[in-house]
Amino acid sequence: RHHLDKSLNFFEWAAGRPNLTTGFAPHAPYTVSDSGFEQILRHSTDLDLMVHLHLHESKEEITLHQAQSGNRPLARLQALGLINSHLQAVHMTDLTENEVEHLAAAKVRIAHCPESNLKLASGICPTHALIKNGLIVGLGTDGAASNNKLNGLAEMQAASLLAKLESKDPTAMSARETIQMATLDGARALGLDHVTGSLEPGKSADFIALDFTHLGMEPNHQIESNLVYANSGSEVTWSWIAGKNVVKNRQLQTLDSDALHHKAAAWRGKLSL
Repeated sequence: RHHLDKSLNFFEWAAGRPNLTTGFAPHAPYTVSDSGFEQILRHSTDLDLMVHLHLHESKEEITLHQAQSGNRPLARLQALGLINSHLQAVHMTDLTENEVEHLAAAKVRIAHCPESNLKLASGICPTHALIKNGLIVGLGTDGAASNNKLNGLAEMQAASLLAKLESKDPTAMSARETIQMATLDGARALGLDHVTGSLEPGKSADFIALDFTHLGMEPNHQIESNLVYANSGSEVTWSWIAGKNVVKNRQLQTLDSDALHHKAAAWRGKLSL
């Protein structure tokens, strides 16, 4: 209850800040009780807020859940009423055809975190099948502990290549589809496609500029393919958020880089003890 109260207080604080959006983020089925999920469901319905949940992240998670309760995590959440359009399901590396159909019918949103899944040997999210069934799949990174660089360009490359491997189809997850997963479908997965995800009149001016002039991008005759398959992860040179220039010629404009380096060094010392 304490954590829910903290969340509700935070939602009130964030309401007056237009660039902040909020939602519930219970960690995973194996760390949240039925009672906790029931309370979250009630509040998310009343407040019309998303529920962000790590779900079916690995075979081990599902095996343990089955041993303890006799069913898969998705079946438990279905019984609790959590499988609905408010749910942002993160990872989803182990799914049956029946589960995919139920997720699609409920309009659940999926967050795909390819490099984290690789680093932790969690498995591969069947993005090709999910998208074919009409599900919205957005691109994510997971946290720094299981990803390290949190680089969106690298995630695009991994997502496209893994989709081809998992589906055994080299045409799966084309460059264009992958870019959409990282942009508009990411916004749709967050419920923010009315605000961002594409450059349209009335939406926020959120965009980046990339440098494609280095030799690794030549002859640069297919820009979308280059962006996904030839990127080194360091091509972003400028960035704007809601029209505000936050990166200029690769230099942060809104943060003190020297102060951040000093803070990181201090934490390095603490973590090395």
